Amino acid sequence: MVKKNLLLAGGLLLLIAVVIGSFPSATYAQQGTSGQPNFVFINYFGQDMVFDLDDVTYTIPGTAIVPGGGRLELQLAPGEHKYAANVPGVNTGSAGTFVISPGGFVGKAARMEMTSAALDRDGNVLEKPKEYVFVFDIDPFATPAPQAPAGDTWQPVAAAPGQGSIAWTNYVGDELTVDLNGTLYKVPPVTNNIPGRLQINVAPGLYRYTASVPNGSFNGELNLTVGQVMGLNFSAKLQPEPDYDIGEPSPLPLPVELQLSQEDLTAKAAPQGAVAPGALPTSGGVAAPASAPTTPVTNGLLVKNYAGDTLIFTINNQAYLIADNSSTTLPLPPGSYNYTASLPFVATTGTIDLAADQGVELSIATNINHDVLSVYQN
Repeated sequence: MVKKNLLLAGGLLLLIAVVIGSFPSATYAQQGTSGQPNFVFINYFGQDMVFDLDDVTYTIPGTAIVPGGGRLELQLAPGEHKYAANVPGVNTGSAGTFVISPGGFVGKAARMEMTSAALDRDGNVLEKPKEYVFVFDIDPFATPAPQAPAGDTWQPVAAAPGQGSIAWTNYVGDELTVDLNGTLYKVPPVTNNIPGRLQINVAPGLYRYTASVPNGSFNGELNLTVGQVMGLNFSAKLQPEPDYDIGEPSPLPLPVELQLSQEDLTAKAAPQGAVAPGALPTSGGVAAPASAPTTPVTNGLLVKNYAGDTLIFTINNQAYLIADNSSTTLPLPPGSYNYTASLPFVATTGTIDLAADQGVELSIATNINHDVLSVYQN
């Protein structure tokens, strides 16, 4: 009887061993045999990340703990692996799968991104923007190509004989439009942390100007003397994040507050004909008059100018000259647009929404002192 029980117990143990051996172990699913890491995950958050890989949980330090990002390096078995990345306090994590091929390597990293506000068809807020964990592929072996450190080596040039010179410097992320006594110029935006510039020669005298970007403008005046090089440096004040309220219309873009720093560059100017080292390409010129469409349009934007002077109307990255007491129709596709309407020394900005097969009419007028522009939408 004892021998029979021993035989039964031995058979049961053998059966259990066979059954257990038919399932892959968690250790095998994660670990390979070469001993060299073939998977790396880098955490670019400023705090710890909870990282689940094949149902095993790891904590990866963030940039606030390990400079440059915390790293998790593992040697994984070839095949498919599943992961989930979560950061405490961040609304949404990220999950997915990846495949390690024999002899291959997989690199991934995570950073924080923001969703856009979810809106209904009428533009009302259904869901506020929220943070989420964004996981992306990386090559941990890649080395950046050596680059010379970017530096702002621009130098102004002396004014042409008998003239003065204006050097516009744009520290804003959008192209700057300058209306100088009715002539329109464009100043490029910041590129690679180097401001955009435009230097022009003009006759000495008093100039009134309006500098504008989408949803923002600045009015000023400048008195130039012969040989003087005047620098006008424009930047934008940092704006707070807009407030999104569920069920309420999405907030319009906040006005951009332009700021001016003015300096006399005459003593720093290189002689005429010298090439300024590191000079950036510039653009500028006069806007073409807006031409009336040859065929009537039932949609788009109709602009009427009652401002007492030629109006420069900028929309959709295009500037139009509209003569006083005249109008023009701009056949724009449906959408939301920022615009700037300017005269010398005065400007206004706004936003319009164009629907399909439905036109919008703007009437633009000025006050008796000619220092305020008003826009009326019909």
